[in-house]
Amino acid sequence: MKAEAVLINLPQRQHPVRRVLFTTATLVAWVIWASLWLPLITLLAWLVGVDVGYRQLILKEHGHGAHDLLFMLGIAALCALVFVVWSFYNRLRYGRLRRRRVTRSVDHASMAGVLGVQVATARHMRHARRVVLEFPEGEPVRHRQPAYRGNQDASRAPLRVVREG
Repeated sequence: MKAEAVLINLPQRQHPVRRVLFTTATLVAWVIWASLWLPLITLLAWLVGVDVGYRQLILKEHGHGAHDLLFMLGIAALCALVFVVWSFYNRLRYGRLRRRRVTRSVDHASMAGVLGVQVATARHMRHARRVVLEFPEGEPVRHRQPAYRGNQDASRAPLRVVREG
């Protein structure tokens, strides 16, 4: 098994402290990477005219200085408020719909009845690491035993389906 499969695809296998450490290191790396782009972003903003706008609105005497800046921050806060209110409205309107809820878990007996197997087999299938099922047209569901390579342990193989009847 490759290390990428263990760490990237199954992060729940990592120790929580290590996961927090790796997440923090990743965040720091992204911040450093983003800060390397700041000179280019500054150049583009200067070319577009943000620097001239800043000088005209904030630094010149005919502007209102901090008043204009506070006005822009107030507009940004108003936009954020509109976004929060809209989100709350959508949650009230659509939050109780069935599609937004977590699906209900099916018990082992129901699962066994639908698949036509014993309850013990259904329990094993639910908790097995890998189960291969075939759904032939007009026939009951069948369990297909996967071919194991020589280096794999056969004791970890999925349990064969035992049909009732």
